[in-house]
Amino acid sequence: MADRAEPGAAGSDADAESGSVGDDNRGRALVALEIMRRRGLIDPATYEARRKEIEGS
Repeated sequence: MADRAEPGAAGSDADAESGSVGDDNRGRALVALEIMRRRGLIDPATYEARRKEIEGS
């Protein structure tokens, strides 16, 4: 039987997309925020508020 990943374990692609790989920084946080917006996971008002918060910190 082939080796399988543990259930619920995120692969490196998922981590990279979420911005959780390496140091936290504004660029990665903004990319993750943009991905959430594109996928419809957050509404436009929440996106704008969080974007301003990230850019201001």
